[in-house]
Amino acid sequence: MSIRSSIFAAATAMVASVAVFGSAAIAETFRLAHHHAVGGQVDTAANKFAELVKEYSSGDITIQVFPAAQLGQEREALDLVNQGAIDISITSTPILDKLFPPMASTSAPLIFKGWEHARKVYKGEYGQALVAGVRDNSDVEILTFIHLGFRDLMFKGDAPRTLAGIAGKRMRSPENFVWIRMFELMGAKPTPVTWGEVYTAMQTGVAEGFDTSAQAALDMKFNEVSNSLLKTQHMFGSMLFAMNENKFAALSPEKQELLKKAAADTGDYVDAENQKLEAEAYSRLEAAGIRIVEPTNPQEWRDAMGPLQAEIAEKNPGADKFIEMVTSVE
Repeated sequence: MSIRSSIFAAATAMVASVAVFGSAAIAETFRLAHHHAVGGQVDTAANKFAELVKEYSSGDITIQVFPAAQLGQEREALDLVNQGAIDISITSTPILDKLFPPMASTSAPLIFKGWEHARKVYKGEYGQALVAGVRDNSDVEILTFIHLGFRDLMFKGDAPRTLAGIAGKRMRSPENFVWIRMFELMGAKPTPVTWGEVYTAMQTGVAEGFDTSAQAALDMKFNEVSNSLLKTQHMFGSMLFAMNENKFAALSPEKQELLKKAAADTGDYVDAENQKLEAEAYSRLEAAGIRIVEPTNPQEWRDAMGPLQAEIAEKNPGADKFIEMVTSVE
């Protein structure tokens, strides 16, 4: 081989090695944790996001999904995101009220009027203000919101159709003021249990009932430990993709935009799927042996929840303005 050929070969090898090194340098991997079952609504959202990020980044960004509370239950995973120990989590919106009190407004009973209304609200001033508020008060960046649908009440035994019937029942509640107070106003006994332990709590009798979306009930196989569902549709269940803000800020503007777009497209995809799933889930629950009934007098349930909006606003400074944003949108 001539000297010129040797130099050319060496230079080519150097360029190739630099290219490989450069590719490795820009390739990034983020860990995404959630506490829901493998194959369920939330896991579907997580994997759709991972798929879109890989596609949009041409493989430069990888999202590793850790389902079923592998990296911690819901609140623990969020805390780890805030601390930077986990990159991303999918978390129920009310859980963030400790970081930004107005987030409590997302779980106010009976303020969302349907799927279209909720999506319009979250994509508008309300959702934008929540994102900004969390960013300004924590190390969390909200990438997008996703929606699971309306929540109902499930029970072991016959579902009570009146407030008198639910009085004294032990109802599973997350460790969240809104749920705890909601059940108190119903006359029930709120019993704090993490989401991942609801099945066992119902199985062992620690709880006699709980609230859930119909599809989540199927995902978590709650039909195996319940007998009935009261179709109250008292809350609209939403979740969000929470990313450590410092890790998000360290990305180039192009990659930040890429993650936001992948998250937004995931939200649109998941919401469309979940609307269809919700409509089908009630039939599937009935086929699985769940008796579905409706309240005898829906107004008595609305009246019972009346004081809660004011209490949410009193306990969470600024929440009143956010509740007003929701109720003012047609």
